[in-house]
Amino acid sequence: MQSTYQPELWQQAYIVLGGATAALAGLIMVAASVRADQIMGTPHWRLRAQNSTLAMISITAASVLVLLPQDRFALGAELIVLNLACAGLFPGRLALHQLLNRTGVGLHAPALAIILYFLAAAGGASLIVGWGGGMFLITTAYVMFMFLATHNAYVLMLPRREAPKT
Repeated sequence: MQSTYQPELWQQAYIVLGGATAALAGLIMVAASVRADQIMGTPHWRLRAQNSTLAMISITAASVLVLLPQDRFALGAELIVLNLACAGLFPGRLALHQLLNRTGVGLHAPALAIILYFLAAAGGASLIVGWGGGMFLITTAYVMFMFLATHNAYVLMLPRREAPKT
């Protein structure tokens, strides 16, 4: 499918994706503010709320990049840089905190986030070379992030019986 490597054909999808992720970022902020006393008092939950919000903002930014008039090589390079930077900055910090402090909280959420950022970066590389999945890889990663963010917003709203040890 040639549409896989033609970002201009994906603009309608990215208009929806950008709006949805911006709305989810706001939802996560509201969810975090409802339980601010518990979330801010526990580094794990604070980082999780922050990472989810920043992930949605990064996907909103990526949506803007897709919507800009530019060739696929430039877009691919921008998406590689954006997604690799986000992989190291956002879930990487949470994973490092959990490893260093032996919090007893699993690494599945930050590991999945890192994998999704790498998948989106691979989609950027695929755009450059013209094979391997292109926009399908990028869109799949971002839609999965939306499900994770919705789950995180729900989890942040739940009352805490016992906070993870830090």
